[in-house]
Amino acid sequence: MRIAVAGVGTLAAHLLNALAESSHEIVAVLQNGRKKRGFARAVARLVARIGAAERDAMAFALQNNIPVLWLDTLDEQELAPLRDLESDVLLVGGFSIILKRPLLDLPRIGCVNTHSSLLPKHRGPNPFAAVVLAGETTSGVTFHIVDEGIDTGDIVAQFPFGVGPKDTSADVHRKACLEAAQHVVEVMDRIEAEGLSGTPQNHAEATYDKKLEGDALRVRWDRPAADIERLTRACRAPSPWFIHRGKRITLIQTRACDVKRTGPPGTILTVAPRLVVAAGDGAVEIVLAYAGRAIPVVWPTRSARLAPGEPIG
Repeated sequence: MRIAVAGVGTLAAHLLNALAESSHEIVAVLQNGRKKRGFARAVARLVARIGAAERDAMAFALQNNIPVLWLDTLDEQELAPLRDLESDVLLVGGFSIILKRPLLDLPRIGCVNTHSSLLPKHRGPNPFAAVVLAGETTSGVTFHIVDEGIDTGDIVAQFPFGVGPKDTSADVHRKACLEAAQHVVEVMDRIEAEGLSGTPQNHAEATYDKKLEGDALRVRWDRPAADIERLTRACRAPSPWFIHRGKRITLIQTRACDVKRTGPPGTILTVAPRLVVAAGDGAVEIVLAYAGRAIPVVWPTRSARLAPGEPIG
């Protein structure tokens, strides 16, 4: 089949590299033109020419002489080059533009999205963090037909994988990319042989997860220690934070630990050999944190002079 791929990051790059080893032909790579316009697109192309094709979709396209098309307005003038390519399938992987008609009607067979969760759970842009925050032990990859909703189309195929107790959102993302690459060719082969069809999702069981930001990432020390650890494993960019002595402290790595609480939540229990803070249930060891935003430095510094019994955050 003639396949156009829409995606900007690692997931799309994994799909492209897998398809390149198959009998299918990659006819175009679609990029998000709403985030980059004018000179920014030229810079992106220049950077992509020396980038890693294993991790970047545009780098793969340019290094393999595949046309790169930018999507922004989705008007007829912009869609004309894609229409001329006469693709059979538009395969989506990690693309932040919600596809609407007439784009959905362009491919001869249809549009398929690669979503990094076991739909209908964890629709939306944040499935990796959502799985970690929920403490789930299984996630997966779903190939589904694209309709005009957000991750709502009929399911073509699903492939689960395990989530470990110490996995971060980056670990879940990496596993999803590998799983998608392992199965994308068999999914495309099946569509070529049997046509595009799927099983309707149970929308009553659906969840939608937005990206956490701002005050939603502020650490609440009255939460259980396990919840605070999951928050730091789930959210790395941006990361959880709290305010101490007027400074914003960013948590990078924490560990829930079994330490007897001798003060209310948010109280420093020990400083050395480990910085441990009381939580609502249990305690949290701060393994790595930074102070400042423009020029972050490892916190606490020697000058911080923290002491047991001191409230934090």
